[in-house]
Amino acid sequence: MKQVTIGVLLDADFDYGVGVLDGVRDEARGRPDWRVLPIPYAQEGLLTRLVRAEELQGVIGAFISDHWIESRFPSALPVVNTANLSQIERVCSVVPDDAAAGRLVARHFCELGYLHAGVISERATCASQIRREGFLRFMREQGVAVSEPSAEGTFRHESGWQTWLSELRAETAVFCTSDSLARRFWELCRPGSEVSMPPLVAVLAGVGDSLADRVLSGLDLTSVVLPARVIGQKAAARLARLLAGDQTLVRERIAPTDLIVRGSTARFSSADDVVSRAMGVALRNLSQNLSVAEVARRTGVSRRSLEQRFRSTFGRGPAQEFRARRMELAKRLLTETEMCVADIATRTGSGSVQAFTTLFKKTHGTPPAGFRDRVCRGECRLSQRPEG
Repeated sequence: MKQVTIGVLLDADFDYGVGVLDGVRDEARGRPDWRVLPIPYAQEGLLTRLVRAEELQGVIGAFISDHWIESRFPSALPVVNTANLSQIERVCSVVPDDAAAGRLVARHFCELGYLHAGVISERATCASQIRREGFLRFMREQGVAVSEPSAEGTFRHESGWQTWLSELRAETAVFCTSDSLARRFWELCRPGSEVSMPPLVAVLAGVGDSLADRVLSGLDLTSVVLPARVIGQKAAARLARLLAGDQTLVRERIAPTDLIVRGSTARFSSADDVVSRAMGVALRNLSQNLSVAEVARRTGVSRRSLEQRFRSTFGRGPAQEFRARRMELAKRLLTETEMCVADIATRTGSGSVQAFTTLFKKTHGTPPAGFRDRVCRGECRLSQRPEG
């Protein structure tokens, strides 16, 4: 059996790069002739030498640009790109749906009840701008006002952030298009820094779910988990097709499914501080389906007081409000992801598939599988509609 060596150029984002590598290795386990060779992102020279020596039969990785690819790889070499560092058109791509990442955060802020939002992005980074546009588009559709620091001084973010913070006039939920930006923003604004976090910045979220950035900043950051492992699996499958002779040029976008809600967005926008804290507890723990008594305990009030405050704020009790949030999450996962019903039942704290199906049907009038099929049929009809 002739060995096929696949080079995997890791991303500068270590967590994402390792996730993609793990996905490639998953696919390679079913291909005994494959040997997977990881190449650190800082060792591009090594990658170039291996290609020139014809020691690699295919390459998967985060590539800078079409020009970068053309300058290093022969046109016959099967290559799959796995990141939105720029608009890659020369080779196949399997990349995160970065617009969907922005929408996830925007939806979360809306669910928290915020009417004013801010977005901090890297203007020179393609993925960052796609996330920004996804966030802005969703917020515009919901009628939420969004502000952002001036585009001037791109390489001096902190100066622009200070000016922007001083101009905020309403309680604001801030989306940073990466965890590293969120860390830098928090380091500037956290208590004890030169510019203390103004009370008008209520919650903060990022993208990447970076353990390193959380540890370095000391911030319990809410973040979108990029589907790195799935991207690695699909990129490897696409590379296998290229190696088999399929030269179809494709671009697959894989939507993130997870927004990990942590302490940085633990505050619901409400005039009632008890409701604000209780909703923060509930939204961080949807998969656990905490009892009303437990939420009240963690909030520091009696169950009776919590019931009264929720009815005054929402017109219904906390159990009904929490259930509605869980079912909204279920609807999104059925609509926007390929997660199986059993996994969605777990994610929404519904216990068994049977219990989840019963509750979902009671809430939305159709069982989960039927709801997903109906949405898919609607999308198919829309995509087949003739233009004009």
